[in-house]
Amino acid sequence: MFARAGRTEAAVPSPVRLLGIDPGLRHTGWGIIDVAGNRLSHVADGAVHSDDSCPLAERLVQLHDALSAVVERYRPDEAAVEETFVNSNAVSTLKLGQARAVALLVPAQAGLAVAEYANNMVKKAVVGQGRAEKAQVQTMVRLLLPGCEIGSPDAADALAVAICHAHHRASWSMWRRGAGVTPPAQQALSRPGRGRGPAAGGEGEGHSVPAVSNQAKRYPSPQETERARVLRRDSTEVEKMLWQKLRNGQLGAKFGRQEPIFGFTVDFVSHDHRLIIELDGGQHAEQRAAHDERRTKMLEQAGFRIMRFWNNDVGDNLDGVLTTIKARLDETSVLRRPVAAANPSPGPAGHPLPGRERDSES
Repeated sequence: MFARAGRTEAAVPSPVRLLGIDPGLRHTGWGIIDVAGNRLSHVADGAVHSDDSCPLAERLVQLHDALSAVVERYRPDEAAVEETFVNSNAVSTLKLGQARAVALLVPAQAGLAVAEYANNMVKKAVVGQGRAEKAQVQTMVRLLLPGCEIGSPDAADALAVAICHAHHRASWSMWRRGAGVTPPAQQALSRPGRGRGPAAGGEGEGHSVPAVSNQAKRYPSPQETERARVLRRDSTEVEKMLWQKLRNGQLGAKFGRQEPIFGFTVDFVSHDHRLIIELDGGQHAEQRAAHDERRTKMLEQAGFRIMRFWNNDVGDNLDGVLTTIKARLDETSVLRRPVAAANPSPGPAGHPLPGRERDSES
């Protein structure tokens, strides 16, 4: 998800200003962030309100004028709006939809490209869990935007929408431009190289993968195993810092580092909890963001959960990162894998059969 420290000397791109909107008829939250490379920074947030005593048409005008003032003041480059979910009250859903129409209209009138994200997608991008509670979302927003003083729950939700767009905007922009990009679920996966040039046979660390079910049955190739070994040897300082806290079950889970899975190398993985932690997802470059999304899709289809952190998250707030990881570990019980037979047939490079534990002393 993010640039690996010390691997390249690429120039930091110009910041892009994003507007996130959490629509509501009574309160509409808004949040502004700047994205520069792999760094997010908080600009402003707040909420606009409508008068309950006014007719619906006037309330929509109030929201329109207030949001227009926000756009005029902060001049964002792109906008993102949370999608409406349908509840049991049809009247409330209809009114919320009308307020959301205003939230879409205002940035579009200003000439901005407007993205839309479902509520569970926003939560998944920010927390890593599509059913996260609001308190978890607010905690992660504060973690991802150090020094942010959130004005209201609506503003926190709007900032989360902006962060979600920061994660997905590269691939979203390519699809929007009609560049002929196939949706991630239909593409073969090849992980982007980590500053070492393309792997043999094409761009990225891994090989193209026809299907998750077939890929899950194969062993890591000798090339993949060697690549993981090299990355372990050349770990960055940020990776070493986090590994010191993950190793030896210090968080109550056994983690491995730089492991080949499905043709590419993940930073840290707990197989018992089916949890992968990544410190680099290529969000600083459009071409890497597209690869990142395909990689995530494939891992999730295989049953893994993905958590992503920026390098500066770990360096600036290691305790907060560890607390977030521990919370994810506590959400699930240990998933025991089938125990190997007495004398399992080893795979290439000494790997046991897929889905089986290594031999252990009784």
